[in-house]
Amino acid sequence: MDAAAQVPSWITLLIQVPLVGVFIWYSLEMSKRSAESQKAFMDALDKRDQAFESRNTAVIKAIDNLNSSICVQIKEVERVHDEHDKYVREKLPTIAPRATRAKST
Repeated sequence: MDAAAQVPSWITLLIQVPLVGVFIWYSLEMSKRSAESQKAFMDALDKRDQAFESRNTAVIKAIDNLNSSICVQIKEVERVHDEHDKYVREKLPTIAPRATRAKST
């Protein structure tokens, strides 16, 4: 008779119990490590999103400041243009007679 056939079945089952325990521990450990790495990845994504949001906020503020500066410059140009128009309107009556005299000579 074969030596393996003489071994009672409960002994083979007893040998398999530690192996199953090691497999379960390994599965749980891998699951825990996977959860930790996923949490670290999600934290990194959150940090990246926060940095992106702060960069966007800074860009928007810079554009707003630039827009305000341009608006101030446009108002100044309008003021100078209005001043120039007023000056030309005041001086136009005095220039018109001189222009007709210059043409007649």
